[in-house]
Amino acid sequence: MNLIILGPQGSGKGTQAKLLSEKFGLKHISTGELLRNEAESGSEKGKIIAKILTTGKLMPFETIVSVLEPALLSAISGFVLDGTPRDSQQAEYLNSFFKEKKIEIDKVILLEIPKEESLRRLGKRAEIEHRTDDTPIAINERLKIYEETTLPIIENYRSQGKLLVIDGTPDIQTIFNDIVSKLTIIK
Repeated sequence: MNLIILGPQGSGKGTQAKLLSEKFGLKHISTGELLRNEAESGSEKGKIIAKILTTGKLMPFETIVSVLEPALLSAISGFVLDGTPRDSQQAEYLNSFFKEKKIEIDKVILLEIPKEESLRRLGKRAEIEHRTDDTPIAINERLKIYEETTLPIIENYRSQGKLLVIDGTPDIQTIFNDIVSKLTIIK
């Protein structure tokens, strides 16, 4: 099974992707985690990534591809892709890449939460995890980009019949149970 999980920042994509990967034996591929790991590596590319992460702006497409492709190709038993695509260019690229590699996306899970809830959760996460990309300026920038560039690609997945919309406001276990019950019906 190959899944993509989308939603605004703070919607719980990473948490749900991790739970789904454990439940179904899938590889959890977090674009954000891949980029943060590269940023912490101290490499030249990592230094550039680190600088961009603090602004909240979208990462250059080529940079995302350079960390994402190896992870996707190593996911032999299936994957949960968390954090990509973020815009139409990324969505088109992924569609082409998946087609070329004969990888089928089973479902695209959309975790929906209100903007106020995103801001509340991200503020809390910033206090706990001390992530450099969770500053108030970066958070607002990322939410603005999500609304402008990610929401439009969601309609494409809906038209393909791949979209699974989930209420992301309840507790973690309730959300997880909702996703699993809907995926089980599909299987």
